[in-house]
Amino acid sequence: MSARLMLRVLSVAACFVVLGCHPAQEEKTAAPDKAASAPAAQKPAPVVAKREYNDTARFIAGMPPEPGSALAELSMRPEWTKFAATFDKNWTKLDSTRMEPMRKWAAEQIASDSPTLFYPFSGPDFLYAVTFFPKAQTYVLAALEPVGAVPNFQEMPPEMMEQYFATVNRSLDSVLSFSFFKTDNMKVDVKQDLEGTLPLLMLFVARTGNRIEDVRPVEINPGGEVVAAGSTDPAARVSKGVEIHFKTADGIEKTLYYFSANLHNDYLKKSPFKPYMAKFENVTTFVKSASYLMHKDYFSTIRDTILDKSALVVQDDSGIPYHFFKADKWDLQLYGVYSSPIAMFKEHKEDDLAAAFKEPGKAKPLPFGIGYNWRQGQSNLLVAKKSSK
Repeated sequence: MSARLMLRVLSVAACFVVLGCHPAQEEKTAAPDKAASAPAAQKPAPVVAKREYNDTARFIAGMPPEPGSALAELSMRPEWTKFAATFDKNWTKLDSTRMEPMRKWAAEQIASDSPTLFYPFSGPDFLYAVTFFPKAQTYVLAALEPVGAVPNFQEMPPEMMEQYFATVNRSLDSVLSFSFFKTDNMKVDVKQDLEGTLPLLMLFVARTGNRIEDVRPVEINPGGEVVAAGSTDPAARVSKGVEIHFKTADGIEKTLYYFSANLHNDYLKKSPFKPYMAKFENVTTFVKSASYLMHKDYFSTIRDTILDKSALVVQDDSGIPYHFFKADKWDLQLYGVYSSPIAMFKEHKEDDLAAAFKEPGKAKPLPFGIGYNWRQGQSNLLVAKKSSK
């Protein structure tokens, strides 16, 4: 049996069950009692903390096991201790040099009162979602990558564990260094070797100071409602996802949803994800390192949905083109600098955006780097708030 196949078997063996085994999963949005929210799931079951999910998340994140953890003995293995020491050092540096300035800036510059954060084209990037929007109650991430399953480390031989954590390191290298996941890494590391986004989502939830209470597979039915995985007619088209319940260090209960969804117009026509998004009201949308997809006509549906359903949009220049934010509908604030995209995306240069950044007093400083032009002093963000006019 090949190493990759063995890892697949072990992952599926650990697949959690709601109404059956679902290696790929999908999520919903639990809406607080406010108008600004994403659609809530049908008949949500009460959350009963299952510590094995938090123990596993800490293990993936290279964090010391808590007392009573079933993975305490495995944390003595050299395969894990080597990974944990290196990753902890890298994370500490990342947090102090990159994430802390972002948290400070977001607290001062982003006034978001929506309980729901929508992050399309996200991959497993919960890190930047929670960094910029720590007060959100519900996080909805969506991207092409499959959900995957919770890894079963207790059944994983030492050589497989070493390979697993090497893959985790490799898949996170670019997001820790530059702020975005490389497409090639996502195709190989996340889709194939890690079997999906779930392990990295769990890692980020744990590393950002939260405690995972439960992990559930869900799906969006044709009516755009989020239900337990496996509860929709098998002949119907569904969108698969995962629902992660967690608590902050202050004990505040929150929910993270990740949906495996193709946001191209042709796919959205047939996808339950479109009627699901239609239920959004006054959400905050975050877009970063999105390959300039919404500059293209065949991503107009997701672009129009964001403009229609968002009360606030925070994005770099890879998101929605500047000219779509009409002055009579949006109050805009620019941050950082803009000259042109990196060479790979040079055809998406926006002359009107470049002109706006050159206007005296139009752009405020951005004290960190983000996006494809990731170096400080070369990055940009746009904060668009829907006008009350």
